[in-house]
Amino acid sequence: MNITSGHFLPGTNKQLGNKYLLLECFGDGSHGWVWRAERLQDKTIVAVKIPKDLTKDDRVLAEGKELLHIENHPNIVHIYDMGRIPPDNEWFFIEMEYFPSRSLAQKLEQRSQNFGNTYERLFNIYEQVLNAVEFLASLQTPISHGDIKPHNILVGNGDLVKLTDFGSSALPEEIYVRTRENGGTVLYAAPEYSECTSRKGSFNELLSGDIYSLGVLLYQLLTGQLPHETPAQVRRHAPFKKPSEINSTIVPALDNLVLRCLAKMPSDRFRDIKSLKTAFETARKAQQNNPMPAILDTKVQTDDDWSVTVVNALQKQDYLSAAKVAKAEFQRSHDSGALLQHLNALFRANRLFEFQDVFEREYPVINVADSSAGTIRILAVKMYLSLRELERARELLAVCRDVDGESLEHDFLRATIYGMEANFFAARKELENINRKAPGKSQILMRLIQVCEQMRDYEAASSYLRHALRFFGDDVEFTAKKGYYQNLGLL
Repeated sequence: MNITSGHFLPGTNKQLGNKYLLLECFGDGSHGWVWRAERLQDKTIVAVKIPKDLTKDDRVLAEGKELLHIENHPNIVHIYDMGRIPPDNEWFFIEMEYFPSRSLAQKLEQRSQNFGNTYERLFNIYEQVLNAVEFLASLQTPISHGDIKPHNILVGNGDLVKLTDFGSSALPEEIYVRTRENGGTVLYAAPEYSECTSRKGSFNELLSGDIYSLGVLLYQLLTGQLPHETPAQVRRHAPFKKPSEINSTIVPALDNLVLRCLAKMPSDRFRDIKSLKTAFETARKAQQNNPMPAILDTKVQTDDDWSVTVVNALQKQDYLSAAKVAKAEFQRSHDSGALLQHLNALFRANRLFEFQDVFEREYPVINVADSSAGTIRILAVKMYLSLRELERARELLAVCRDVDGESLEHDFLRATIYGMEANFFAARKELENINRKAPGKSQILMRLIQVCEQMRDYEAASSYLRHALRFFGDDVEFTAKKGYYQNLGLL
């Protein structure tokens, strides 16, 4: 039975285009399904992820595309292919290795059945996660995972571990990083990445966020609890108990390792995975020499607040509910983080005029140097661009640069303003500058092609297209451009 509707409805024993026979759905999340499937070409059993919102741009849906052409690693789910399903090219797919397993989150729910009640078993699992993150960091173009948590760690036979789900992964200095609606699970995020928007920065900055998440993971493995119970506590880095205050069998070396990972300032954390692994091996030996090899049973405590409600609403794409809760909190506390969440929800809901009213009324009362203010300013620039209020966008972008410093995202927004003003020469110059600083970004190459076309410089446009096709040959937009330029005789 072939599926012929653009509104994909999952079901077993359905053929997906001419590529897959869907056998079993073993994952149904907010944004996509994961299926055990048979690849029709060679009868290989694979895992296929199918996003639920197929209207999004391919570059948004292509999670983990950076891993397509790298060597396999035993602790990372191998990604084989992705793109649109022929012949109709309506449905997007991500094909991965099929790895019979359960998530670490599911395993940890079974602690009463003696899963993870010994240090050695949990240390073995944690070591494999470290190996996976270290491998990603060692690539020629290093990758930050961005959403390290038990739900994205698969545990198979013999406790073989594989890291999966690269929807929040980022390359250094990404312009617009792909994100989930909640920007990765906030309770595992570093304070600097807890604002439910995109992650961006140098690789060292991104990796420091991963190291914090690895600290949260180890804290949970050792205690059965999380250091923070709400997103608001994460953002302000509220005081939390040392692991040994919950589990008295934990030795000081292990305590210190976790606390260093969880330092509020990135500069106080481990500088790289190698130094973290070295400290882990030392702490591991110290813990193994402790006369109590078993982990004390601890109970998980939860405490919801407004930020939990907001994150849950964003995850469900109930943006107006999220906006209502965040608005009430800002009116109560004047917390700039609540204002950010209010505006973030309005922007996602495309309530741009309401966003403008709230921003222009409330932004002047917050501290412009506050940790949330920079993200608020960027959102507001995008709002003004969407409303085509270019002069206001330009003025606010100048404030961003003065207060927050230079960034590729600021350069990209400035190029967007030039393009909307039909100042194609300036837009091209700005985009070429970005391309020199961070080559190989698909959205920058597409914008360069488009602006060169506006300038009637088809030779330059075809040159950028050839470069793009070397890296993104399966991209639908670039493929369509390829046919056009072949007809012109320029490819």
